[in-house]
Amino acid sequence: MHKQRSTSIAESDWLEGATDLMTKGTETDKAVLSSKIEKMASSPTPSQSDTLTTASNSSDTEMETAGINMRCTLCHETFSIPKVLSCFHTFCQPCLEKIQEVSDKIACPDCSQDTYLGAQGLSGLIPDYAVSNLLETTVLETSALHCTGCKSKDTSAVARCIDCANFLCANCVMAHQFMHCFEGHRVISLGDLQGSKEDMKAEKTIFCARHKTDVLKFYCRTCSQPICKECTLFDHGHGHDWQFIMDIGDKQLELMRRLEEDAKSKVNELRVSAKGIEHISSRLQVQYHKAQNDINDTYNFYRAMLEERKQETLKELDQAFNTKQVAISTLAQKIQQNIDRLYSGCDFIDKVLKHASITETLLFKNLVEQRFHNMFNYSPDLNNQFFDIEFISNYQAIQTGVRNTFGYVRESNEIIPPIQKPQPISRPNGVVSSSTPPPLTNGHIFVPTLTKEFDSTNNMMFTTPNDSNLYEKWSSGLDFLQNGIDVFSTSTDPIFDLTTKLISTSLYPPKSQIKRQKMIYHCKFGEFGVMEGQFTEPSGVAVNAQNDIIVADTNNHRIQIFDKEGRFKFQFGECGKRDGQLLYPNRVAVVRSSGDIIVTERSPTHQIQIYNQYGQFVRKFGANVLQHPRGVTVDNKGRIIIVECKVMRVIIFNQFGEALHKFGCSKHLEFPNGVVVNDKEEIFISDNRAHCVKVFNYQGVFLRQIGGEGVTNYPIGVGINTNGEILVADNHNNFNLTIFTQDGQLISALESKVKHAQCFDVALMDDGSVVLASKDYRLYIYRYAQVPSLGM
Repeated sequence: MHKQRSTSIAESDWLEGATDLMTKGTETDKAVLSSKIEKMASSPTPSQSDTLTTASNSSDTEMETAGINMRCTLCHETFSIPKVLSCFHTFCQPCLEKIQEVSDKIACPDCSQDTYLGAQGLSGLIPDYAVSNLLETTVLETSALHCTGCKSKDTSAVARCIDCANFLCANCVMAHQFMHCFEGHRVISLGDLQGSKEDMKAEKTIFCARHKTDVLKFYCRTCSQPICKECTLFDHGHGHDWQFIMDIGDKQLELMRRLEEDAKSKVNELRVSAKGIEHISSRLQVQYHKAQNDINDTYNFYRAMLEERKQETLKELDQAFNTKQVAISTLAQKIQQNIDRLYSGCDFIDKVLKHASITETLLFKNLVEQRFHNMFNYSPDLNNQFFDIEFISNYQAIQTGVRNTFGYVRESNEIIPPIQKPQPISRPNGVVSSSTPPPLTNGHIFVPTLTKEFDSTNNMMFTTPNDSNLYEKWSSGLDFLQNGIDVFSTSTDPIFDLTTKLISTSLYPPKSQIKRQKMIYHCKFGEFGVMEGQFTEPSGVAVNAQNDIIVADTNNHRIQIFDKEGRFKFQFGECGKRDGQLLYPNRVAVVRSSGDIIVTERSPTHQIQIYNQYGQFVRKFGANVLQHPRGVTVDNKGRIIIVECKVMRVIIFNQFGEALHKFGCSKHLEFPNGVVVNDKEEIFISDNRAHCVKVFNYQGVFLRQIGGEGVTNYPIGVGINTNGEILVADNHNNFNLTIFTQDGQLISALESKVKHAQCFDVALMDDGSVVLASKDYRLYIYRYAQVPSLGM
């Protein structure tokens, strides 16, 4: 900016000063001035032009035809003081000064890339030497050389000012010699310029930007820039590798040529990527139409329920498609920008190599290397799946949902009572327990014979797992347990029921007198869905010797295995009836010695399947024996004990599928749902409706009862821990654990601090923890061993 102001001063003041010297000065002054002008014309100070000047229109056309633009794209005139930005675009310095908004950087008018400036501002930018040299040659070849330093356009030029970037007449030369505003300006005669015309790339004297009187003779390889003698002593002294330019100039130029070749190779690579964009776009179009077809197929498959979802999904697809299209366009544009930048860099290097001296060229080497290095690092990845879209549909889940929510045809005379308002529960002797008058059918009392176990209604809810009203939605007509009562279970005789209550009251204090210790779960995992670690109905849970948690994901027809921290390990099973396939698995148990996994399936297969610890199918059996398998456990000899609901039967198998023992216990059981055995061949069965645990031996003899109403209300499972204690879990008003000795003596009672949705099953871990499978699609792990014993 200082130079521009100096030039402006010269334009207004120097004519008056020069005229005074020539008219009012003495003859001696006139002689001295004339002598200096002649001397300047014959032997001016040797220098190298660092700026550009004005040339004729015809010469500009020739240069532009040759592939080099000689006009500034801002002012559309021949370059004047051309400066090169970091993006390799060249503009007139005065033009840049007009558009500059901040002092520390300038945005390129063509590509908008920022060029950061030093302390000298725009004056510190490297001049475009190639264009400067070409313009000098063009000007020298024209017949009319006019002074561009003054307002008089008819005066012939005799010299050129390096700093003003102007061709000077004799008066302007004299002004440069004597006026203070031009102090330090370097002027060179046209004769010297004409001499340099023969070899544009001949080494010319270039002065150091910092040390104005020192010539650039050395090249610092450490900093990749030409330096002067003073620079070698100070800024580029200790530790810097510098040599004479004439010794290493050719080698450095060869490195720049290699950069140009690498840039052209990169252009070819990016062109291939650009062609790949077309393929991606075509593939995206195909996938888009395929996704539309999938959406329409899914819509037709479940049209009545998913009309609104169809429209939402199509909108999501359009949005995803538009987003991908924008991403593709952006990527293509970015590739093209890099191609343009590389071409621009290549053109600049080629221009400099052809029309600038070695020193002039090397001034750009550091900038070129940095710029090309950044562009070489850009490699668009067209092989990832970022641009893919598809529509994912789960036909299996839809089929299950339709089957569970739409209803089905039942054969025989088995009738399911309305869930919203349960019908009176039948008892073994035909007495109806409800005080409400029973409905009549053809003049007879309607006594339904129930066949569905409490979770065989296949409840399917397509709701958000985080819904705060999730439990209420399950309970409003779809929950098979109403306030902890199994609406599908049978009841006992009133006299037996009363006897049970009396026994329970005599053995245990009323519930209001039991002080239950609080416990908090330390781990939870799972959510609604069909992916790994997600469940639609985690009906059964078991724990192996390694404390891995095995979950029967019923409506997803699979078994999932997690570690003790709830991290997913693997899964096995798929919907079907062939070997290795599962159909509504609802309970699991583990053979501790081998790790084999025992799986029971509910309707329609009613069978047992065995898989090894890695999930590989071993065998299946029991379909011709079992009717309604419910609880399952394995004793210390590997025998499989199954308790069946509805028929109230216990069957003991060996692992080859042979039925070893079988006995009925309908006189003692109302609705069994869990089973465990000890090493004395005693079978502990939790009875949801009788509020207790019933104990039998392997021959079917009833031994004793553990727990009772008021203490173990509506139990959901039973287990034996490593201390041999009996743990009874229930979900009555809360999740409760009640611990007994095997003889039935109460040890302690616990309850969770948080409420849970309806619970399915429990399993014990060796570290004193219990795993709870809940209807909110999650599993919770509670630790009970550290809790103090019961205080009565």
